[in-house]
Amino acid sequence: MAKQYDVIVIGGGPGGLTCAALLAKWGVKTLLLEKNKATGGKAVGAERDGFRYELAPKLQVPMRGPAFATAFSLLGIESELKPIYLEEACLAYRRSQWKKYKTAITHQTEGVQDPTEFFTLFGLNAQEQERALAILTEIALMPPEKLDALDDMTFQEYIAQHDPPSGLYSYLAMHSNASLAEPIDLVSASEQVRILQHIALSGGGGYYVGGFGRLLDTLAKAVKANGGEIKTRTRIEKINIKDGQVTGVATADSEFKAPIVISSAGIQPTVLKLVGEKHFDKSYVNYVKDLVPGWAFTAVKYFLNKPVLKLPMYMMWSDDSWWNVERFLKVKQGHVPNEVILFGIVPSNYDPTMSPRGKQCFIAGTICPPDPEATGMVKKLYKKMDEMLNKVFPEVMDAVMYKEFEGPAEVSAATRDHVLPGQGGECVGLAQIVGQCGKYKPSPKSPVRGLFYVGCDAGGSGMGTHQAAESGINVARMALQYHIKRQTAS
Repeated sequence: MAKQYDVIVIGGGPGGLTCAALLAKWGVKTLLLEKNKATGGKAVGAERDGFRYELAPKLQVPMRGPAFATAFSLLGIESELKPIYLEEACLAYRRSQWKKYKTAITHQTEGVQDPTEFFTLFGLNAQEQERALAILTEIALMPPEKLDALDDMTFQEYIAQHDPPSGLYSYLAMHSNASLAEPIDLVSASEQVRILQHIALSGGGGYYVGGFGRLLDTLAKAVKANGGEIKTRTRIEKINIKDGQVTGVATADSEFKAPIVISSAGIQPTVLKLVGEKHFDKSYVNYVKDLVPGWAFTAVKYFLNKPVLKLPMYMMWSDDSWWNVERFLKVKQGHVPNEVILFGIVPSNYDPTMSPRGKQCFIAGTICPPDPEATGMVKKLYKKMDEMLNKVFPEVMDAVMYKEFEGPAEVSAATRDHVLPGQGGECVGLAQIVGQCGKYKPSPKSPVRGLFYVGCDAGGSGMGTHQAAESGINVARMALQYHIKRQTAS
């Protein structure tokens, strides 16, 4: 006999864990099913030779007041959050006419950054600095109603209205790549401005004691502490539907029953594989197929035999390394760029316990196509990352003991199933581009009764784990109301 639950959550990433923990806390009989040996999704923690780390560089934006803080408060475990705030970061930038990269250390005080440090790095004159400051001030102080009106505009269109200095434009183009894994000429202006507001007003680059792995393990413990169940190594083969209503899920050898299923497997894998097209109207299936995935973020972990990097966060880019649509298409066609953007963190410079004494791990990443089968291009990008580091921080390459790699193929295998050509390895989920953000974001409630989506495909906004956790909170509330209404109607 299949065991009966009120809610089944598929996938134990940040969104699924947040959602399941809250529903269990609110008295809903909850089961979370995870296909891997441990929960955590794309932010899962890992260990090797005394090093602890995430599979790719992970940081928190906003640094103060993220969705995790709201979730932990609702769960009554605020003391378990244990944030670490970024105070200093290293930026390396090269203008097209410069032969070498220039570096600068930027500072945050209570989340507020001094923009003059950026302007000096960009090489802006006094007039350009004044113009850049006006643009950044408008972004930071933009009211919600004006922000919402930018859903239909790309970030490039918004910025072009303000005649930005070239150095600032290059930084913002890189930021679209690094924070959203999107091109500046497709990313939604409302979404990018919202993230820049988070950084300007609440800080960016936050981390947690023990890393994101410990944070998500705490959420998993909260699921169980509140009466919920978690089953790992449990791959869902099918979401069962009867007469347009969810009835539960099936694995290769078991069934679990519930009138509510919340999928963190991605909207496209959920609709096209786990449920099946026949249970949806054709127009909805076409809508789902037309949704565009975000780019991937391929990562290299450099394990170092000594600590050579002094700061927690590093960003490197040039006028020639960020991608717009044109540059991205060239890469898809096989063109290897001369330079790449590079974003990296040193976990032990946040929390010294993350590495063995006298050693260091630098987790670096760059953007790439999300196709799990594009392994040849990904390997070429790994080499470019080595070249970039050797140019600017040769001491890193001199101290390398060994490296680990993670690209779209590994991400797809661990998290999102490859169900459409060129998709599966995306670092977040659906692309945060015009037509898919704000009022155009897919609804967390599907046309099938009792089926919801959670995670970065629906229910939230902002960067990465913050968006996933925000979705987890919002979808948990929707599912709770649906559960209560079902009870009163029966």
